[in-house]
Amino acid sequence: MNFTDAEEREVKAKAAAAGVSIAELLRISAFRLSIVGRLTDFEREAIRELMYQGKNLNAQVKACQANSWPSTKRKAEACLDGILATLCKLKTSNSSLL
Repeated sequence: MNFTDAEEREVKAKAAAAGVSIAELLRISAFRLSIVGRLTDFEREAIRELMYQGKNLNAQVKACQANSWPSTKRKAEACLDGILATLCKLKTSNSSLL
């Protein structure tokens, strides 16, 4: 396999940053790294849901700190329930692939 000039510069830079030779860097890459498949549409959507819930939770915490609203606890709990439900979906989806 031949590298383009840009790829070769990048490999050399990574090897130098790690303090190893190019051969050692490639050996480590070949035997110690895991290849991970692309996310499914379902997993991408679940991550989007988690990102939304994280923003929502952050807003709730800020509101709680600013106003000490009694309902903030319920809102935060509902947000966490949404996060847990999404994580359960991901866990169920991934376990079916094994």
